[in-house]
Amino acid sequence: MKVGDLVKLRNLSDEWGLVAIITNIKMAGSNTGTISLFTSALGDCSIPWHKSDVYISEVISESR
Repeated sequence: MKVGDLVKLRNLSDEWGLVAIITNIKMAGSNTGTISLFTSALGDCSIPWHKSDVYISEVISESR
């Protein structure tokens, strides 16, 4: 996953929407950090890096 990728979300409230664009990835150390997302429903939001496999099911479209 990288900035600009379109991802499919899962295990989140319906208020988040079904897809998001990754807008930023901040790493703070070994397996810690934040993935910032933009969704049509919430706008800017974020998830913890170490839970990305829980909340992101797949990359729908990769950025270049």
